[in-house]
Amino acid sequence: MERLFQFLYKYRTFILLVVLEGICFWIIVQSNSYQGAKYYTTSNQFVASINAASDQVGDFIHLPDQNKQLAEENARLRQRLLLLSDSMYMTKFLLDSSHLGIEAKVIDNSLFLRNNYLTINKGAEQGVRKGMGVVGSDGVVGQVMHTSKNYATVISVLHGKSMISAHHRPTRTLCSVVWKGENPLYADLEYLPRHIPIMVGDSVSTSGYNSTYPEDQMIGIVSEVHLDDDATFYRAKIKLSTNFYTIDHVYMLDLVGQEEIDSLNVKIDQQYE
Repeated sequence: MERLFQFLYKYRTFILLVVLEGICFWIIVQSNSYQGAKYYTTSNQFVASINAASDQVGDFIHLPDQNKQLAEENARLRQRLLLLSDSMYMTKFLLDSSHLGIEAKVIDNSLFLRNNYLTINKGAEQGVRKGMGVVGSDGVVGQVMHTSKNYATVISVLHGKSMISAHHRPTRTLCSVVWKGENPLYADLEYLPRHIPIMVGDSVSTSGYNSTYPEDQMIGIVSEVHLDDDATFYRAKIKLSTNFYTIDHVYMLDLVGQEEIDSLNVKIDQQYE
């Protein structure tokens, strides 16, 4: 307390000057409409800028929570969209709504290897199982390969052994999509017969002829088409709808009967080994 009094006594002249200037300023503002208007306008602008900066900082701090909420909402909307699909689709794939649309965040992602993988922050405890199809907001991402308690690895579309059963959407013709280790933005469209009309800009989506992806999950857009004279099939490329450079959140799709279908496929493979 003694130091406070010493400080006030030492700077008494300066403190008195500041107090008197403050009183003078207040009298001027209160007594003159023009100066008063200027003061209140300027002070309001200053306070507004401080509040705006504070809101921006708060929004930035809460951005991860907002992203998570948006991803969860997307998962719920995706579930409703798929469940409202036409009856033929529902007959072909009975979707398990308890697992449909499990949302996860990508925490690791490779792009430039021959065989690329993603790691996500959901695992067996959250309902993720090996073999589940993985999609993003723009299209197909890959398939769950391994799970631990709270994490899982996903075989990316950008994997040498990834082959997606697809169809040329305008004609509903069956074909395949593979990635041959080149540009992460593009993949090859294979086994599309030469008599099928195809154009740059045509959509390619999943065929539904497997236990991994439902029908009509977007894969990409045709970007190149070539046809050799003696070829049976086109040589074509598609621009992948999923941008693996920026992918952040993904969703797991679980189809009822997936494990049973997979077990049958394993038996067939073993029979012909």
